[in-house]
Amino acid sequence: MAAKKAAGQSRQSRSEAYGTFFYIPVRYLGMGSEVERRKDYCEFYHRLLSPRVAALVVALRDDGKPNVMTVAWHSPVSVRPPILAICISPARHTHSLIIKNKEFTVNIPDLSMKGAVEVAGSKSGRDFDKSSLFKFIPATKIRTPLIDGAIGAIECELNQAIDVGDHSVLFGNVVACHAKGFGEVWKERSPLLHLGSSFYTVMKESCLR
Repeated sequence: MAAKKAAGQSRQSRSEAYGTFFYIPVRYLGMGSEVERRKDYCEFYHRLLSPRVAALVVALRDDGKPNVMTVAWHSPVSVRPPILAICISPARHTHSLIIKNKEFTVNIPDLSMKGAVEVAGSKSGRDFDKSSLFKFIPATKIRTPLIDGAIGAIECELNQAIDVGDHSVLFGNVVACHAKGFGEVWKERSPLLHLGSSFYTVMKESCLR
């Protein structure tokens, strides 16, 4: 009985330290045999690298309207020249639009855009007009627009696409960047951060000073 009580207190302390969003998968991953634990950790390996900015990738549809997809798998891969990589499944509508148009924009939302970010990440542009979720403004170097109200945006021309496993890595040559409340790092405003599944967070105000 004492052991169960101690275990419960230990779980509670982990929950307080990491937040409930981390506590639930950690409790699940800790169950079962050693082999099962190794398998489960591999399944969720990408969440160990979270949080990541919940970026909104915009690509033009055939009718000229913008399509938007929420993407958390992204990374800079070169400074000179500036190149950004985003990972998207070839089955996604956005993937085919980027391949066809050879360009895209990556927009950085804050907490106020969380509702639209979730919808953009849960519906396919093949079946739902996601241009209705946002207002758009012209980009400066490419045809694909930027999302009005985003705290940051990156304009990219497609460099190349490489299929890796069940995703494609799309490399974009960065041709223009825009940001609000940014001075080499985020200082005044926090991007919306994705933890995995439907969990999001932001940086504390004390971290932005």
